[in-house]
Parts: sequence; C-alpha cells; structure tokens
Amino acid sequence: MRKRFFTYWIGLFVLGCLTIAPVLAFDPTTQTPELLLDEALTVYYGNLARRDAGQPPLRWNRQLTHASRWFAWDSVANRPSPYCGHQDTNGQWPSDRAVIFGYLGSGGAENAYCGYMQPQDAINGWLNSPGHRNNLLSPGHREIGLGYYRRASDGRGYIAQMFGNDVAYAPVIIENEAINTLNPDVALYIYQPATTGGFAGRRPVTEMMIADNPCFVGASWQPFSNQTRFRLPPGEGWRTVYVKTRDAYGVTAVVSDTIYLGPNPPLAELAATLSDRQSHVTLTGLAHPSLPQVQFSLGWLVDETYATFSLLWGNGERVADSAAWGGGAFRLGLAGWETSAWVYDYNPLVFKDRPLVAYVRLKVANNTSPAEVARFTVKGGGVEYGPLRLRGVDFAAAGQYQEFALPFTFHGADPFLIFQFWRSGNTEVFVDAVTIFTAPQPITNPLTLAVPGGNYRGQGVWVRYTDGTNFTPLSEASMLPVQPANASFMAQRAADPPAPLTITSPCARANWQVAQAEPWVSGVAEEGAMRISVNSAGLATGVYEGTITFAAPGTSFRLTIPVRLQVVEQLFTTYAPLLAR
Repeated sequence: MRKRFFTYWIGLFVLGCLTIAPVLAFDPTTQTPELLLDEALTVYYGNLARRDAGQPPLRWNRQLTHASRWFAWDSVANRPSPYCGHQDTNGQWPSDRAVIFGYLGSGGAENAYCGYMQPQDAINGWLNSPGHRNNLLSPGHREIGLGYYRRASDGRGYIAQMFGNDVAYAPVIIENEAINTLNPDVALYIYQPATTGGFAGRRPVTEMMIADNPCFVGASWQPFSNQTRFRLPPGEGWRTVYVKTRDAYGVTAVVSDTIYLGPNPPLAELAATLSDRQSHVTLTGLAHPSLPQVQFSLGWLVDETYATFSLLWGNGERVADSAAWGGGAFRLGLAGWETSAWVYDYNPLVFKDRPLVAYVRLKVANNTSPAEVARFTVKGGGVEYGPLRLRGVDFAAAGQYQEFALPFTFHGADPFLIFQFWRSGNTEVFVDAVTIFTAPQPITNPLTLAVPGGNYRGQGVWVRYTDGTNFTPLSEASMLPVQPANASFMAQRAADPPAPLTITSPCARANWQVAQAEPWVSGVAEEGAMRISVNSAGLATGVYEGTITFAAPGTSFRLTIPVRLQVVEQLFTTYAPLLAR
C-alpha cells in the first residue's frame, strides 16, 4: 500500500465556536483496545521525538482526543473515496472541532495521516514532512489529542493528531507519557504556567510539592523545577503522581498524571489517564462561626507588577515592601493636590456580566485624619463603581495593610476593566493589590461551584466569608476527596447517643491527630476513614453546629469536617410497609 503524506499548517488560535455541531453517529468517547494502544503509543513516540529535539513532552488530552477520533472516523465513514485533508464533512476545521468537543484552550494545529499506519511509522512520516514536523515539535504546544479509526470491512483508516495549549493548565507528564514502567523511580516534567498578563492570568510559580495522594500527606514544599524524579509506591498497578504548585502570592494549582507500574497494563483502562477539564468543582469544609456567606476566586489578583499599572499624575513609584504580597507595592506620594494611578485589562471575558467584588489592599503612613485620604474606583464595561472614599481613621493602624471591598459588574458595553487609585489627603498611600471575588452566596456543604468560564483544571480556589459588611482574609478552599463532606446527627435528649458516622477518604491515616471545636463532638482516624461521634448528654433541645479537624502530624495538612447535631425531645420509630410483588 502506497504511503501518502499530506502537509498542512493550521493556525494555533481558536477564533470562535461555530454553532453547527457534527453529527455524532460515531461515539468518540469509546475506542477499541487495539486502537487505544495505537493512540497511546503514538503520543509516547511523539514525545520521544520531542525529547530528541530538545522540546518538553505533551500531555495526552481527552477533549482533543475526542475531536481527533471523530475526525478520523468522519474522514472514512462519510467519504465515499479516500480523503486527505483537514476539513470535515460539516465544513469545519481543526480549530472549530477543538471547541466543539470541549477544549477551551488554544487548539487547531493538526497532523493527519490518510490511512492506517503503525504508531512509529506515523511519527516517522510526520517527522519527514516539514509542516507536520513543525507541528509535532512546536514549543507552543502543551497537550495533544490522538484519534485512530480503521474500518473493519476494508481496512481503510485515518489518523488525526491535534495539538493544544490551555493557559489555565500547566501539566505534569510522567516518563514522556509512557503507558507503563518497570522502574518505580520515574522522571517528571512539570510546566510553568503560561503567563498572559490579564487580571485572571497566571504568574510564574516558585514552589511545588509532589505526592502519591491528592491530599499531599507527607509532602513538603520545595523550589520549583521543570524536571525532577519521584519514586512511585511499591507493588503493581496504576500509580498517579500529584503536583501542587504555588506562586509568590500563594495562588496554587494541582495537576496529575498516571502510569502503570508493572509489565502488563490493562489497556482498556488507558482512557482514564487522559487530562480533562470540568465546568464545576466541589468544595468541602466551608464553615464560619458567625459569617453566613462565602465568596470565591480562582486566584484573581492584580498588583503593581502588571504591565498596564502606571502613574496618571502626581508623585508615585514602585517600591519594595516586605509586608506587601509579592514583596512590592506602589507608593502614591505627596505632590500637589492629588496623586493617582491605574491598572486596566482589556476584555476579560471570564468576568463579563458577572456580579463581583474588588478587594483593594492599601496602607497609609498616617491614620489620624478624619478626612478623606484615599479613593478607589472600578470602571467595568463603561460603568463606574464608587468612588470608595477612605478616611485616615478608616485604617485600623498606620503602616499596616488593610482591605476594603467595592462590588462591581463588568458589562460588555466597553471592553476595558479599570481600577483607579488616589492619594487624596496629606499622607502617603501604598497600593499593594486588588483581588477579585464572586458575589457572596450562602454557605452550604458540600458546595458545587460553577467555575467562571467553565474551565476548571486544578486551579486553587480562594474563599472569603462575609455578612455583606464584614469579611475575612482570603484562604484556600478544601477540595479533598471526602464522602460525605459533612457529618449530621439527630439525637434524643437524655438518651443514648447516635451511632458514629464514617467519613471515607483515600488520604486518611491512622496516625492523624484530632481536634474539635465543640465538647460534644469527637473523632478517631483510621486508614482510609474517619469516625465521628457526638455526645448529646446534658444538651438542651436545639441545633448545634461545630467542626472537627484531622491533622497529619509534622505537616501543615488539615482536614476540617463540619458537624451538625440536632437534639430533639423524642425520636419516633416508623416502619415502612413491605410490598410483595
């Protein structure tokens, strides 16, 4: 059979999402074990070629793979004669298919092989074609999708290979995305986040921790490095490596990859190892003793380091400040009547038409004045919010940073989102940062958060608790795998306590220490579970709420479980009728 090569360069940027969806007569979420192995090997051999060219490996992605499989099928099943190209029978191109199948990063560069080929032969063919080679070895890619299709009736096939780069995702890759390994000491490649500069963008990370469990029990922070090694747990089976990174501002993200330790990987389970995205994320352990609402942020922060941050008029400059997040601030000095600075972002779609709250972090050199000393406004889509006028006495202490809240909504009438700061009194004002949070909502446990933009890929979630006036400092929400996420009991007054409740978690260890906020709750940790008990003795009827915290000794790991106890005067036993059929 004559080998055919088709060289075609597709731009890397998704321009838009067409509303015409492909006819899914073929299910791209499934694959035969034989072709699934071909796809996995093609990803791996391609990464070996990238290694030889001095390029980092690519992470195998689910959405790009579904798009590639569908196109491979379409190019055979819906074409009466052999086809070699990149446009499908719906008239759509790779950049269209990436979005249609759920990839929200930049996708669209694609290699195609117009027939069935063994994985190594396909890679060799692409390397010998300049356009395909450029795609395969491009430093601009971070993820890859692979789609094989081969018709059983005549053996006619097609291969599609699609590349992507999602700024929300900085993957980890084990052993160049090999299917399995016999050596538990594996090589990891960890990407730095792609920095975009927008208010919702990522910044370079400075630290990382690596673990074989999603709770990072036993792991500790270490300086970030793109390449390192990790020892897998002993035995045989699938092994997942988790990497948590954080930047200088405390913004975190968790990514993972999976490899089989042993000689005989179950090929039908390969599909579970692909990178993925979710539109929602479940948060646990949300609780505050007095504030009933909660707000969220995916690390949305802007400070004086942003390229658009600049002095508008007066006397101002960037200064080093160890008390500021990131170690720097912008000083609005004493010159003339006022000093003002601003920072802006262009068309941040993740914030569009969404009620938000800006928290500006400021300090003043002198806090004794009852008059205005600082102002802050938000201009969101052509609407100005504020000004938030701050007197010297609104600051609890001089020389100490304090946060102030200003609600706003970024509308689509104007593409600019602008934060502006003023020194409007007789004291210097220091601008540290602005963090952006969602509007307050009632606390529930667990809470399923619809992620703004619909592209959750392991980003850490910040939380604030509030009552609309008072608010807490930001902290990181728990997304640990626990089931159920809270403990709820009902007890009869002056009677025996209810049976203990078991909370399961793959992270739980028998040596965990236990601390409870209320005297009526207690607990004990076991391997893979936590047992929580309540004692209603001496309690009056009513509802009691508290928390219990499990901690791994010698580490900063904490897992807090909300506990609710309802004490009633009397419990009644009822029996449901038994139906015979």
